[in-house]
Amino acid sequence: MRSAQHSWIIPWWILLCGWLSTHLTQCHPSPPIPDVASSSSSSLGGAATSSGSQWDDLEILAYHIQSVVISRYAVTTVTCKIRNPTLDPQEAAFTFLLPVHAFISNLTIEAGGKNYTSLVREKEEARRTYERAKSQGRNTAIVHQKERETSKFRVDVSVAEQDEVIFYLTYEELLERRLGVYSHKINVHPGYPVRDLLVDVTIHETRDINVLEVKKVPGGPDFRDAVAEWREGLKTARLRFYPNPERIPVDGVLHGQLEVQYDVKRDLDAGDVQVVDGYFVHFFAPSDLQYTPKHITFLIDVSTSMKGNKLMQVKEALQHILTELNLGDTFNIVRFSTMTHKLGTMRYTGTAVRKAKKYINSLEVEGGTNIDGGLKDAMEQDVESIVSDSVRPHIIVMLTDGQPTVGVTSENIILRNVRERNKEKATIFCLGFGSGADMNLLEKISLQNRGSARKIYEDADAADQLKGFYQELSSPILLDVDFSYSTDAVVVNSLSNTHFYNYFSGTELVVTGQTHPTHQSIRANITGQGRNGEFFMGVSEWNNVVPPDHHLLNHLHLAPTPKNFIKRLWAFLKIKNLLNEEKAARGVHEKASAQKKALIIALENHFVTPLTSLVVVQPDRENCKDYEEDDEDEVEESIRKSATSADNANYTSSLDSQDSVARGFNPASIQVRGGLLTSEYDYEEHAMDHNNMFFAKGTYMDSGFMSSSTSLRVMPLLVLFLQLLNQITTAQVHSTVK
Repeated sequence: MRSAQHSWIIPWWILLCGWLSTHLTQCHPSPPIPDVASSSSSSLGGAATSSGSQWDDLEILAYHIQSVVISRYAVTTVTCKIRNPTLDPQEAAFTFLLPVHAFISNLTIEAGGKNYTSLVREKEEARRTYERAKSQGRNTAIVHQKERETSKFRVDVSVAEQDEVIFYLTYEELLERRLGVYSHKINVHPGYPVRDLLVDVTIHETRDINVLEVKKVPGGPDFRDAVAEWREGLKTARLRFYPNPERIPVDGVLHGQLEVQYDVKRDLDAGDVQVVDGYFVHFFAPSDLQYTPKHITFLIDVSTSMKGNKLMQVKEALQHILTELNLGDTFNIVRFSTMTHKLGTMRYTGTAVRKAKKYINSLEVEGGTNIDGGLKDAMEQDVESIVSDSVRPHIIVMLTDGQPTVGVTSENIILRNVRERNKEKATIFCLGFGSGADMNLLEKISLQNRGSARKIYEDADAADQLKGFYQELSSPILLDVDFSYSTDAVVVNSLSNTHFYNYFSGTELVVTGQTHPTHQSIRANITGQGRNGEFFMGVSEWNNVVPPDHHLLNHLHLAPTPKNFIKRLWAFLKIKNLLNEEKAARGVHEKASAQKKALIIALENHFVTPLTSLVVVQPDRENCKDYEEDDEDEVEESIRKSATSADNANYTSSLDSQDSVARGFNPASIQVRGGLLTSEYDYEEHAMDHNNMFFAKGTYMDSGFMSSSTSLRVMPLLVLFLQLLNQITTAQVHSTVK
């Protein structure tokens, strides 16, 4: 009788313990985001990994790229829907070939009906967060800029068994004008069979679009008819690449690049000043200005590593370039290896070109790479004995494929020597030929001497790359161009670069900044040196940009939608300027200051830069309570306490302590509550404001409902309660028996 009456107690006790332990140790966790700690691996969005991709394991159901360009500023979102039909998790390494100057601004992963939105962190901090979460078995993903491959970004993610994941990646860029057109290039490399492939582009400008041409399409010329083009008025153009699935190759893989070139109608004026909600941008590209004769020096590396096809391509390019010099130009050719030798300064004439071509044909490889010696000879030229122009820019184009191996090899000494010798303020452009070139050194040489550096890819079209580069700088229009604005209208310390050493034909100068709330109009003056001496142009009219139609932004619903494109453009260009300042910095303090300012703007505007990364981490089970359910009073108290505790912290320690925040709660909560963007950009004053807001959310979420430690403290009480209940029941049974 006793055993029969006790038989219901044991199952009830077990069920109760199971139910309580489950609900005390969980908080209804969200579905997991893809886990990177999987054994199987496939490569999506790029070439397969060296370990070999398992192409039959994952299916890309859709691969869509949608891009909106407003006033030269492009926001592009890549959407990839993936299905894993197998019974095991499958890891995928997404590699996206992005424009070299673009910044990623958002990563969202949709899994199990939940959106996991990324956070921007200082680069090393993001890596530590990722590694710690991964070591704890937590689901996590990270986006970072790959070293020495600045046009490639990678996302490591995996797909759970028999599950689907939608992946959204957004990047932003300011299109540069070269050779008279803006070129918008979208790389399409899914790296995996996909049937639903779409690329959609919308271009909206404030001036009439008078040039629009599709230069390349994925899959080559055979797929040109898969591009549809139409206009929505004179200022908006639409393009869509949507190939018929029946025409896609049998393996389903279609690679290539969609390149769209366009330009706007322009006149002989000072350009547009566009104003939107406290920010302005000034585009300057006047037409019909005369070019200024130049002196150009070609500084060519002929060390042993240039043997074979490299030197042959350089010779081909130089022979072509010599025929395209402008009337009135002067030129020189300097070769360098272990020793250096120069042809001599000559006017551009038929006789001089024939002599120069003969010199080029005689070039042979020998010895090491004496970069310091070559630059010394390039800057020691007597141009004034041939011409006596008051304005004649000296442009040095140095091409090398290696690192300094003979002569002065110390980077710091080379940089110092170039600065001291460059008394005539020559503009130095450096071209790194192939993967062996020291691009870090070449960038510093150029940026410290009024120029820029570019990589020439060692490929069949290397000669064409060299020709194209020369065409961009073949016709200087203005020198030492300065932009000044009415101080009652603009915030002076918010301006991007306002001084430009050169303005070349077919390019565009861009200045952006913040405006005062009470400004009535913006007056701008542009001064410089032109062919005929002093140059001046002014502008007193501006365009208040009409916000784009809502349908242009529909695809940006999961990104930090740039409602004010000029504000995003300002942040983008300001970071670019600061990164260049950091590379050109001569001292540690100057370098650190530029880095700090760039890092703050990148964090505030959610940009992945060489200083930052995006990280997405699955919330801990005990800290997964939705942020919207938090009590407002407690949140405000958390903010106050966090601000107090952070008052005496330095900037570095603030970034370090963010690590625990990303591991403690759902990153999507941050996006819901906003607050990361500020309207003022006084770097020193607002550095801590951003971090305090960030920590406040983490501080409150760390006190989430029923952590695992709380559960352990409750369990002994539960056991005592069950024992007491058992004794009461036993007493009742004995009473019944009696």
